[in-house]
Amino acid sequence: MKKAILVISAVLCLFISGCMNLFSSGSSGKLTVYLTDAVLPIEDVNRIDLTIDRILLMSSTDDASLVVTDQATTVNLLDLVGKETSFPTIETSGSFNQLRFEVSQATITISGEEHELKISSSSLKYPFTEPLQVNSDTVLVLDFDLSRSIKVTGSGDNGNGQGNNPVEYHMTPVIHLRYGKLYDINGKVVSNDSNGIAHALVALTDSATVVATTFTHKQSNEWEEGEFKLSKIRPGEYTMKIFLDTAYTRWDDQKDLANYIMTETPAATEIVNLGYQDLDLGEIVVQ
Repeated sequence: MKKAILVISAVLCLFISGCMNLFSSGSSGKLTVYLTDAVLPIEDVNRIDLTIDRILLMSSTDDASLVVTDQATTVNLLDLVGKETSFPTIETSGSFNQLRFEVSQATITISGEEHELKISSSSLKYPFTEPLQVNSDTVLVLDFDLSRSIKVTGSGDNGNGQGNNPVEYHMTPVIHLRYGKLYDINGKVVSNDSNGIAHALVALTDSATVVATTFTHKQSNEWEEGEFKLSKIRPGEYTMKIFLDTAYTRWDDQKDLANYIMTETPAATEIVNLGYQDLDLGEIVVQ
């Protein structure tokens, strides 16, 4: 079997509502953790389930840790498309250098068959590049880039079930940081005849990087065909690129989704000016 990288995106959102100051000192702030926006355009993948036992903030001054929550929660990442699920809010203060999700079980279901999703040390860890000072209401978003976090290894069997290199699924988190005052961008990708287009890749970019990605929805009780939501984006001017080609759904080990977005020609391009409020782009027509 050819090695592949599953194209997925997800956001782990750590909310300390308000504005962020990494270096000041003062009173405590409120802390809330969200999971949001996991999407996957590969039809064979049915579920990605994580059982999160605890969420911890690790102290930067000693070996102590702060328990954000110890209520075990099982999350199917594919249920979080354009939505958020919250964990209990706490009040805290201090200096922290790492956010850690302790995971007791992780599985990926492909074509109805469940497989173990291997996670190193049974935890997902995000080290802050500089200590996080929690002393006022703050917003901090951890964008969990599953397009580079889940890898498939092994060649599988040789056709008679006797393969010596079994297929395994591994998760090593790749996480990007967004912070400050953050807002949502909504829209709908449609064809010339105003029909919604499902499974289009929507990428928000600045001059040099991919800021956020998602995919448009199929028709459901919650979404119209072609609708999308990009969660928790900083105000600014961006370029939105929309791709209809499904070539990005499987890659060899040398390819990268971000490189695809920055170098390939999209089906549509939109300039987005995000102010200090949520933005509804309405219908975006793809020729």
